[in-house]
Amino acid sequence: MNKIANVILAGMGSLALVGCAGTGLESAKDQTPTGSEFSKSLYDGYLGLSEGEYAEYDFSDSDVFAQKASLAGTGAEVTPDEISDRDLPEDRVGLLSASRERLMAAMAAGAAAKSPQSAAEAQVMFDCWMQEQEENRQPEDIDACQAGFSSAIAKVETDLEEPKEVAAAPKVEPTPAPADKSWVLYFDFDSANLNDADAQKIEEIVTYAKANDAKVSLTSHTDRAGSDEYNNLLSVERANAVAKAMGDQGIVTNDVKMISLGEKDPAIATVDDMKEPLNRRVVVKVSNN
Repeated sequence: MNKIANVILAGMGSLALVGCAGTGLESAKDQTPTGSEFSKSLYDGYLGLSEGEYAEYDFSDSDVFAQKASLAGTGAEVTPDEISDRDLPEDRVGLLSASRERLMAAMAAGAAAKSPQSAAEAQVMFDCWMQEQEENRQPEDIDACQAGFSSAIAKVETDLEEPKEVAAAPKVEPTPAPADKSWVLYFDFDSANLNDADAQKIEEIVTYAKANDAKVSLTSHTDRAGSDEYNNLLSVERANAVAKAMGDQGIVTNDVKMISLGEKDPAIATVDDMKEPLNRRVVVKVSNN
């Protein structure tokens, strides 16, 4: 029998204790639960755990959960397992300890009254997680209990949040300036030539810039295939190609800010001399600021 079973058996008080392992379930099922909605929900949850363990012939843990159900069914206070109640794998103690602290903090904040069903589910699923983690042989069951706890405690914490004040009617603000926009033009390897798709993008860029009287900047890049010196020159050629294409559509080239970074600031980090299509690019930004 687990350590927690001994603790519960010692603290049952006036409840009738069963003498043989596995017989606690029937006694708990015969009980008519009383008390708060939280206590009744705990009773239902622990009874379900007891039935599940009984079906797996784990009569010891079935009795543990049956006895918790019986206590909850009288309206008595039933707390979640202590970390020391179970022989847990060392690598799971930290997570379970933090989860119990989270649960107890919610309880201290009034979860049993403000979110009774979810609070009961969180406590039951925590004890389920503890029991399955102690056995440590049914990973699907461990995950299910952990997931059940996480879902329930999140619902509890939402229910505990203070209601937000209704916001006052928003003030009528001036129409904001058009948003900054960016476009990315990609190039073939060792090339500064624009393709048909780039021409469509440039037409869109020029239309937007003219409509909003916006500033245009270009930042050109290469991948890391080739020498730094060559890539710096190639980066300049790409920026010039984009600036010329925009100039052909009415953008004053001298007003376009051009920055050539070569291999610097890649979109995708690579080793030296590696070809990467996503790094061969010119980023065009149209800014209203």
